[in-house]
Amino acid sequence: MFGRLLFIIVLLFVAALTLLAVLVVDGSPKVSRVSAQQVDNAETVHALLRQLKNSLEERHSQQRVEVSQAQFESLMGFAQRALPGFNGAVEVEAQQTQIAASIALPAPADDFYINLSAQVFPGEGVNIDHVRIGNLVVPGDTALSSAVWLVDRFTSSDVASTAANQITQITMSDERLVLDMRPLDELLQQIDVARENISTGVDELGELTTDYLAYVNDSPLGRSPSPQSVANYLNLMFSRAASLSKDGDPVMHNQAALLALAIFLGDHRISGLAGASQPQGDSPVESKAPAVLAQRNDLARHFTISAALQILSQQNMTLAIGEFKELMDRAMGGSGYSFVDLAADMSGMAFARIATQPDSALRLQELAQQGLRERDILPYIGGLPEGLSKQEFRHRYSEVDSPAYRKQVAEIQQRIDNLPLYQQ
Repeated sequence: MFGRLLFIIVLLFVAALTLLAVLVVDGSPKVSRVSAQQVDNAETVHALLRQLKNSLEERHSQQRVEVSQAQFESLMGFAQRALPGFNGAVEVEAQQTQIAASIALPAPADDFYINLSAQVFPGEGVNIDHVRIGNLVVPGDTALSSAVWLVDRFTSSDVASTAANQITQITMSDERLVLDMRPLDELLQQIDVARENISTGVDELGELTTDYLAYVNDSPLGRSPSPQSVANYLNLMFSRAASLSKDGDPVMHNQAALLALAIFLGDHRISGLAGASQPQGDSPVESKAPAVLAQRNDLARHFTISAALQILSQQNMTLAIGEFKELMDRAMGGSGYSFVDLAADMSGMAFARIATQPDSALRLQELAQQGLRERDILPYIGGLPEGLSKQEFRHRYSEVDSPAYRKQVAEIQQRIDNLPLYQQ
């Protein structure tokens, strides 16, 4: 009797899963946008980033954030380039905003998609008419409350419910959406609570990164009043990794060394992503003089930050971030699109890959002890276009992913691949 009941329960469960799959899985994507066209107005995101920066600095005040259609499109294009299989679109009108996305399922189900859409109306708070997943339509209030409950329960915090109540008013016009919000202070506090609650105890990589960060900060190299090459920093940190790896994991030590350098030479905010602490409390540490690569500080920052992002994310995400940053720089007053910067990004990614692969991690430490040089880690950058305005970029390359653009990126990759270090 019990066995038969169990069989019926299992059968019903399988039937329910099958029905759910039929409802939410489609055989084709409903959203199909060309990411190269979406990111063509990436420079408009500068204004949005300034708004968000001001909001964080004025976290105790009421907030207003305006997002344009071009900014939504640019961000969706970035997401598409960073996340394989993702395709998204946002359409802002005076009476409603339509959000849609198609997500390709991984192999062996890569011929199928999950199509999502939501319709948002202007008014007080967040007014979602409905959320559609495939052929399954869920009322907006139900979808929002379910998502809030799940996130709050998973994080053991009020982060989702606080976020849901953050928006007091949504106003829409053709191609522009305005969010009026409560002060961000409480939400930021709940984000910290959620992050602590979902932490899996002691973060060994974060602690090791903190140790390497303190080491480079106390080193004569880090305190040098004159600019020092990134290659010198790599030799210092990976020589120490070689010494400590005798009783530890060489891959993890290499990861910690690169993350520490990105924090110290690139951007101190990476410490939050890496789970590392500043050795001097709340005061971020940094090199006394800017590090250089090919006698340029910007290339040193591109190299180290991209190496860190390669460790913390997937390759598509790292390259998309570098590419998107260059697209934003095409704006009037920006530094322009630089394939030299992109070469430094791609070289940092390549360095991180060989530093964190088990079959090359120890070999890299040995090379650092012998002394790496700049020409070992960065290819020849002569002849690579940089400082391109949006008009110049369009004239020469039309758009990202055009044959001319792909040829230029392929040439950079070939230069990197020709370096012996990256042939490990």
